[in-house]
Amino acid sequence: MKNHVGIIGYGGMSKNITINLIKKNIFVSIYNKEKIKLKLKFFNIIIITNCLKKFLFSLPKIKLIFILIKTGLPIKIILIRLKKKLYKKDIVIDFGNSFYKNTYINNILINKKFIFLSSGISGGCSGALYGLCCMIDCNIKQYFLIKNILKKILFKQKKKYSCCITIGKSSSHYIKMIHNGIEYGILQLIAEIYFIIKIFVKHKKNIINILLNWKNSNINCYLLKVLLNILLKKKKKICDIVEQKGTGRNTVLNSLNNNININTIFEALIIRIISKNIFFRNIILFNNKYIFLINYSIFLEKIKNFFFFCKLQCYIQGFNQIIKIKKKYNWKLNFNNLIKTYLNSCIIDSNILLYLINFKKNFFLIKIFFYYLKKINSFKKIIIICLNLNLSIFFCFSTYNFSLIIINKNYNFKIIQMKRNFFGNHLIKYL
Repeated sequence: MKNHVGIIGYGGMSKNITINLIKKNIFVSIYNKEKIKLKLKFFNIIIITNCLKKFLFSLPKIKLIFILIKTGLPIKIILIRLKKKLYKKDIVIDFGNSFYKNTYINNILINKKFIFLSSGISGGCSGALYGLCCMIDCNIKQYFLIKNILKKILFKQKKKYSCCITIGKSSSHYIKMIHNGIEYGILQLIAEIYFIIKIFVKHKKNIINILLNWKNSNINCYLLKVLLNILLKKKKKICDIVEQKGTGRNTVLNSLNNNININTIFEALIIRIISKNIFFRNIILFNNKYIFLINYSIFLEKIKNFFFFCKLQCYIQGFNQIIKIKKKYNWKLNFNNLIKTYLNSCIIDSNILLYLINFKKNFFLIKIFFYYLKKINSFKKIIIICLNLNLSIFFCFSTYNFSLIIINKNYNFKIIQMKRNFFGNHLIKYL
C-alpha cells in the first residue's frame, strides 16, 4: 500500500491524478473498461487492463484503490463487484462527486467487507497534476494509513492545509456538494459583474486592466483568474447556454428539504435552467442601446464593493447550510481547517475565505458582513442603473433583496400568515 495504488477510471481528473502519482514514483495499476493506453511509457505502470481480476491481482496484499468514474449506478456496480473480492484491511476511496445519500447507501451495501471512504476533491484538471484540495470522510487511524500517498497528489509545496478530515458517513460528499453549489453561485455572479463592466467600459483591454487591478484586492479569487485567462485568449463562438451536472440542483433541493435559505445559489441554478430554453429566448429579441452618464471611477468602486458583498453572501449561505446539516447528522468537522484547506488549492478559493476563518456559531455574525451591509444605499444605485438599462442580474438582485429583508424589520410576512390563517388554523405567533 505504501507505494502502489489501483485506479479505477481513466480520463480527465483520473488521468492527471495517475500522471501525478507516476511522477512521484508511486506504482500504479489502472482498470478501465475501454483499456485506454497512455501515449507515454512509464516504467512504474504495473498494468492497464479491462479485466478486474487481473487488475486486483496486480495490487499488493493490502490494497489501496481510488475510484474516479461516473457517479451513481457505475460506482454502485463496481463496489458490488469489489465486495466479493476484497478484504477488511483493503481501502477503497470514492473520489467522485457522488450524491451523499447514495454514498451512505453504498456504505450499508458494502457492510464493512472492506474500508470504504468517501472523498470530495477540488482543483480541476490542473490541480490533479500539481496539487488538489481534499475533503475526506475517515477517522484518524484510517487517515494515517493513506496519508503518505494522499500527500503526493494533494499537498502543494509550502501549504500546510490541503486535506480536511470529516467524521460521519458520506459527510465529505455532502461538503463537496455545497462546495459545488457555491461554485454555481460565484460563476453566475462573475458573469453578471463582467456584463455590467462590459457595458460601461466596452473596450476589452480596459476590462482586462480593471480585472488585473482587482486581482490585488480583497475580491481576488480563482474563478476571477479564470475569467482573465479567457479574456486574454482569442474569442471562440459558443452557444449562449449553461449546462449542469446536478450538484447545484442537489444543493438547492437539500436546502429546501431542510428549510435553509440559499437564495444566491438558487438564482444561479434557475438562470442555468432558463438559459437552456433557446426557443423561448429567441422569440423576441431587442437590440438594447445603452445610454448613460456616469463617473466611471466611482461607479467601478461601487461595483467592486457590491461584488465582494454578493460573493460573501454566497459563501456564508453555503457554509451555514453545512453547519445545520452537520448538527442534524451529528457529523464532526473543523470549519477553520476546511476553510484553510480551500485557500490556494480549490475552485472556490478566494480572499474572502480569509475573513471567514475565525467565525463563531454563525457566518452571518462576522463583522465584515455588517460592514458591507451598511453600504446598501450605494448598492441600490447599481440596482437602479441596471433596471434602467434592462440588465438581468439575477444573483445581484437576489443578494440585494435578501439584504433588504434583514434591514427592514417590519417586512410584512405577517400579512401572508394572516391570509393563511383565514383558510384554517395555521398557528399564528403573537407578540
